[in-house]
Amino acid sequence: MADSFEIEIATPEKLVLRQTAEWAEIPGKDGYFGVLAGHAALLSELGMGTLTITSGSKTDRFNLTGGYCEVRDNHVRVLADKVD
Repeated sequence: MADSFEIEIATPEKLVLRQTAEWAEIPGKDGYFGVLAGHAALLSELGMGTLTITSGSKTDRFNLTGGYCEVRDNHVRVLADKVD
């Protein structure tokens, strides 16, 4: 099992981010959930909140509003209505 996974964040207008990550905390509609490498397949509606991505000693944060998240085969796709 790999120690990292690929994550993409996109809006209807553009691709915001594509990188390798070790951990992500994602604002789901019913609360935050964490993703590590090897996570089970998941499809979730997004709520409003902060998406946190950690890779090594680097941490990135993005404010999201609505959308969907898919976790599958060590790949996370975040399709957000709006990203700040």
